[in-house]
Amino acid sequence: MTIKMLRAGLRAFRCLSGRAARRAAAALALGALATAPGYAQEPWPSRPVTIVVPFAPGGNTDMIARLMAERLAKAFGKPFVVDNRGGAAGLIAAEYVARAPADGYVLFMSTMTQIVTAPMTNKIRYDPARDFVPIVNIGGNPFVLTASTRNNFKSLDDLVRYGKANPGKLNVGHAGNGGLTQLSALLFLNRAGIQATMVPYRGGAPALADVLAGQIDLYSASVSEVMPYVGTGKVSLLAVSSEKRMPMLPNVPAIAETFPGHEVDTWNGLVGPAAMPADIVARIAAESSKIIADPDFRARLEKVGIVPLNETRDAFAKRIRQDRGKWKPVIEGAGIQVE
Repeated sequence: MTIKMLRAGLRAFRCLSGRAARRAAAALALGALATAPGYAQEPWPSRPVTIVVPFAPGGNTDMIARLMAERLAKAFGKPFVVDNRGGAAGLIAAEYVARAPADGYVLFMSTMTQIVTAPMTNKIRYDPARDFVPIVNIGGNPFVLTASTRNNFKSLDDLVRYGKANPGKLNVGHAGNGGLTQLSALLFLNRAGIQATMVPYRGGAPALADVLAGQIDLYSASVSEVMPYVGTGKVSLLAVSSEKRMPMLPNVPAIAETFPGHEVDTWNGLVGPAAMPADIVARIAAESSKIIADPDFRARLEKVGIVPLNETRDAFAKRIRQDRGKWKPVIEGAGIQVE
């Protein structure tokens, strides 16, 4: 923009008054600055990047976010900081990210819950299809029906017998309405014909802590959450929600062995505000893909029961569309009401 053009613009809005004139002047000044000789936009990242986690510290999603933050910080030479914003099945965090500046400095370690299922069961103030851009889907995992040792459940059959004989007495923890920890438990309870009391938490870590303490009876946990307790006798791992048994838990049966066709899993992926610059999205996706492809990183995921997916933008978006189509009839069929 030349000085001659700037003067012409100033003459054009002299007839404006008040707020309109101030806005026009600001826009014109910014335009002149952006095209002035020697001016360059600030390179990304020039300051720390925040990865918002929708649950309390210590759970599956938090663990993955911290692993990614460590590697991304090394790749880009700037800190990637984890910000835990738990509550309402992660919807508080999702809304925060949807409204954040789309400059690449606020990212979201999302789960299927915030992008797919919880919007079907909760009144929300963001549009999961329009307000986020998929960046990279990191990994997926099934769930494990995890029981307190106080009831001495040794098998899924023990749980089913107790639940049917004691309607409403089982206390089942979950990480919020519409979340996969709730839905996976509800689908099992419905199949088994068990009435239970559902207890919401701000994330998986506090729910699992209460199972360990004997404060609640059951929690449908991510595999990675319970792996540290395998063989300790502190909890009972009754069944996994995958179609078949998992290699890292060979002695834990699949729910499908008792209730054929039962299969539930979830994923964790990085997304950002929808208007993020495409070049920043591409850079984060490319570096993330390299990280997930690294054998050491994959081994760390697999050790705790997470299946590396490494789906970048288009493949990730396709999975989200497919999951919406899959879960909508399931939620409607289960009779879960919008809160």
